[in-house]
Amino acid sequence: MLKKYQLLIVKRYLKSFFTIFIGLTIFFTGVDLISNLDKLPSSANLKVLFAVNRLMYFTTFTFGLSLMFGLISSMMSLIKENELVVMYSFGASKKDILKPFLYTIVFFILIFWGLNNFSSFANAKQISDNIKKYGQVAKYENDLFLKSKNNYIFISKLNKFRKEGKNISIFETDGIDIKRVIKAKKGIFKNDSWILKDVKIIKKPSLEDNVLNKKLQITHLEEYKTLKGFKPSIMDSLYKGATGLTISDYFKALRLLKDKDLSITSIKANLYQVLFFPLFSLFLGVILFFRLPIQRRGENLGLLSAGLYFIALIVWGILYMLIQISKNGSVSPEIGIILPIFMLAVYSVYDYKKRSIAF
Repeated sequence: MLKKYQLLIVKRYLKSFFTIFIGLTIFFTGVDLISNLDKLPSSANLKVLFAVNRLMYFTTFTFGLSLMFGLISSMMSLIKENELVVMYSFGASKKDILKPFLYTIVFFILIFWGLNNFSSFANAKQISDNIKKYGQVAKYENDLFLKSKNNYIFISKLNKFRKEGKNISIFETDGIDIKRVIKAKKGIFKNDSWILKDVKIIKKPSLEDNVLNKKLQITHLEEYKTLKGFKPSIMDSLYKGATGLTISDYFKALRLLKDKDLSITSIKANLYQVLFFPLFSLFLGVILFFRLPIQRRGENLGLLSAGLYFIALIVWGILYMLIQISKNGSVSPEIGIILPIFMLAVYSVYDYKKRSIAF
């Protein structure tokens, strides 16, 4: 249960966070909208939809920064108004002051993870890109070729938003030779499986078959259920480089591609970005918190706050650069994303224990 002064800190932090978060997100969205206005379709509805999806997309960049900037801003406010001194004089410790910030940051990170489990949020960039390039929300991707175990899948046209595909061919092999070919004019993803329509199954005779039976066996079916777990969003994202997936879809994609001799670097990099990148604000927040003065006397708060904002921005920029390098495969995602966050976490815990003894 938080005390009254801790609730005051939460209230001050929420005000700073939302002001910065909304301001940064609207700013980036506005700049992007103005720069792409001539490329957008004439429809007002599509322009609004582009702006909304672009806004959701930019939250992935501004979220972590806003958490850090909000902490710095609210702490500076408490110092300037001498409220921090009053709290310490009534027996509050540094840990007592830090707790409300940490609880609030963790709460927002959990909300961020929850939002990234909604396909509308995860697909925001692709939807806005489709509107800009093609003048429509949903677009068919052409000629997708994927592998699942010993099966090869070809889809002439795939629309992940409508969860449907056209002219689907599945080549089932024993690892060396083709055993069976499944062709369908159309397929719909339903109940975690593909339901193929107007299906033709061509079975190739094996070498062990009787000479008289060595001919192609062709079977026609109205429906055929196959490819369990191969969601259209996963197929589309694997084809494009593992973007636009929800957190649960990333884990499904990793399970599907496990032991298939396919590169999963981009999948892991995108998953780690969603899961671990926001945590930098939690750990860096602890480190910077203990560098703040208790009172304003003898301190140049303007210069100090500018320095803290700069440090937060530099750390954010370095981590973001490492994420992009990891996505390109130049560095493994574990080294480029998890290791720097882990190092921040270790140092923040060390700093917390060391400084807590002093206060």
